[in-house]
Amino acid sequence: MQTPQDPPPPRPPGVSFARRLIERRVPYILAIYAGASWALVEFTAFATDEFLLSPHWTRLVLLTLLLALPSVVMLAWFHGKPGKDRDSLARTEKIGIPANALLCAAALWMLFDVEDLGSATASVTVETEGGETIERVVPKSAFRKSTALFPLALGSGIGEDEAWVSYAVPEALALDLMADDFFAPVTFHGYDRWVRERGFESFAAAPLALRRELAQERYAGFMATGEIDRADQLFRATLRLYRVDDGSLAGESTHEGSDLLAIVDEMSPAVKQALEIPSREGVEDLPVRARLSENDAAVEAFFRGIHQRYADWDSEAAIEFLTDATTLDPSFTVAHYVLAGWLQGPGDREAEAVASLMAAMQNLYRMPERYGFQVKADYYHQTGETDLAATVVEMWVELYPGDLDALRRLVQTRWSVGDLEGVLATLDSIRSLDPLDGSVLLDMALAHEQLGQNDQVLAALTEYVERFPGEAAGYMDLAAFHRRHGRHDDARERLERAIVLDPLTIGLVLLLADLDLDMGRLDEARAAYERLLAQARTPSQRSDALRGLTRYHRRRGEMAAAIGAMEARAEELAAYRSPLGVAYGMLEHVPVYLDAGRVDEAAALLEELRAAMQTPWIPANLLRLTVPVSLAAEGVEAAREAHRQLSEAVQEGDAVHLRPNMLADLGLIQEREGDYDRAAGNFRAAVALSPEASHYRGAGRALRKAGRLDEAEDEMREALRLIPADPLAHLEMALVLEGKGDVEGALDHLRSALEVWENADADYEPAREARAKLAELGG
Repeated sequence: MQTPQDPPPPRPPGVSFARRLIERRVPYILAIYAGASWALVEFTAFATDEFLLSPHWTRLVLLTLLLALPSVVMLAWFHGKPGKDRDSLARTEKIGIPANALLCAAALWMLFDVEDLGSATASVTVETEGGETIERVVPKSAFRKSTALFPLALGSGIGEDEAWVSYAVPEALALDLMADDFFAPVTFHGYDRWVRERGFESFAAAPLALRRELAQERYAGFMATGEIDRADQLFRATLRLYRVDDGSLAGESTHEGSDLLAIVDEMSPAVKQALEIPSREGVEDLPVRARLSENDAAVEAFFRGIHQRYADWDSEAAIEFLTDATTLDPSFTVAHYVLAGWLQGPGDREAEAVASLMAAMQNLYRMPERYGFQVKADYYHQTGETDLAATVVEMWVELYPGDLDALRRLVQTRWSVGDLEGVLATLDSIRSLDPLDGSVLLDMALAHEQLGQNDQVLAALTEYVERFPGEAAGYMDLAAFHRRHGRHDDARERLERAIVLDPLTIGLVLLLADLDLDMGRLDEARAAYERLLAQARTPSQRSDALRGLTRYHRRRGEMAAAIGAMEARAEELAAYRSPLGVAYGMLEHVPVYLDAGRVDEAAALLEELRAAMQTPWIPANLLRLTVPVSLAAEGVEAAREAHRQLSEAVQEGDAVHLRPNMLADLGLIQEREGDYDRAAGNFRAAVALSPEASHYRGAGRALRKAGRLDEAEDEMREALRLIPADPLAHLEMALVLEGKGDVEGALDHLRSALEVWENADADYEPAREARAKLAELGG
């Protein structure tokens, strides 16, 4: 009989390790564990779908079972063999099982957040437009699948006349999936120029890596792309979904049929499965044709219009196609809504735009609820019922508190009425819901700056640069901030870093050239502008370079050359912008004519642009220019009337960014009237809202004329701190110092001004005044 002190009996010779595993029933126990684990995982997956729990529960259970496997193996090994010692714990178990448990707990704690393991939905209560209170269950934002849907590549069987199908599939798919609140479409609209500047005609021709780059910039979690071909009257479409973070394939499906919209209906379940969107009751699952139109010709006209707009850049043809679509089917809601947005541009079509919006409102039954909120908000905004528009957006946010589109629309609404504190609060909500969206930090910086909170501006921009060190946008905005505050060396350092990160972006080089111009490095600035013009590949790039050259010649008083560059820019604008876009771009040409003393031409151009922008309301940016033009051409009374119209536009909330300019314009009018003290007060109020060099210069000029020379000198020093090589500021400072008896100081500033105006036109009045004053003071 063996005692506990006796050594174990010798192992029989020839017994293999596999035999010992079988003797101890380890394979059987592990098989039972695997079966039970699989059943538990399946039950968890069923529970998460049935009760809309977080999908992380399934992953947590599966990972826990895998991590616990070493403990199961130990238990099977030491307790699997029959015998009296099977219930006692071995030393290996006493150490190994707790260690395995600690390792499992640590891994789960690092990989899963407690907040992610709750329900995937939340209940919200909201009051409707009619005053009724309703309760809804909505997805939490963490579980919404933001997906960029790109046009499909065209196969050889698709003719040029059918190229519209590449855009039809993603557009129809997005509309179909919007009925499910877990799906969040990310649009590519408006980024065609971004693709073209990289050498591709459209998104349909752009490679996968470039699409992924844009999806990353748009903070999408997934992206869908693929190709479509046609053979024997049948469409064959392949759709692939990729995870944007690592580029891995999340799902792929191929569909074939003669009905394009039926193919889209087949795609939707495959997309939901790839995105792991849970199945649930109460989600509308109408055929996409019911969302669009039963009229095939109307559907084709609609998608042809989309293709003309975004692939061919032909806005007029696009409007014609959508007009045909709404004529063929007056209940075509989405066509009415899209058409209304496009009609808001070309002036005299404003009434048509309102009519299309009304038609969309009358047929909202076709659209998912989220889409309906967009239509309602735009309708009320277009009809001037801004209070109702704000109410709709607030309802949208309350019903869908995690809907980032709704929150971003709320930001626009609050920004339009000047509610900057509300803007910051909403941006903070967006940031908590989508920490990867760096654009929120840039918007927060802009809002803080408008509130005069410079420390918060710097903190937000610095955080952006730290979080996204590989992106040039943060360095560019940080450079602009430093430049606005006269910290030119800091601005140059940030711009140079941005150029290293993105050397092909013409805008960065232009900003560095502008900085050289402000600092008095005139030859370097001109060389940069001319080099950019020579290297430009597109009308857009040539337009930007010519804009820089116009600024250069204007600063130097070479007004004939400035106007020549400006007119060349107008030709480039016409090559890639719509007529309305050209008109908006040419608004900045008006002050150039004023500086050149060509007041009649400035007034004529302004009237031409007003005609091009014919709408029931006059754009505030145009009204802003009407004030100085009226003052120069017609006098004080006309300028005051123009200023009254501008004030109304600003007070209605359409152009809160123009408030500093509005105050400065009022200062100009009062200065012309001889009311210098009040003029200085308005210029200083403009400085408080926007500390620009021109506002400081205006305040200094008015204070000098009021005889308050010490204060005038302080304002001019601030102007020169911001733009050290501003010849107008140097001339004004010379006049201030002359009044104080500092002739040598005045001469120094006059020489600085004339260094910039070395080659100014003979009839350029400020340069003539500076030369005359220099001669008068004996310089």
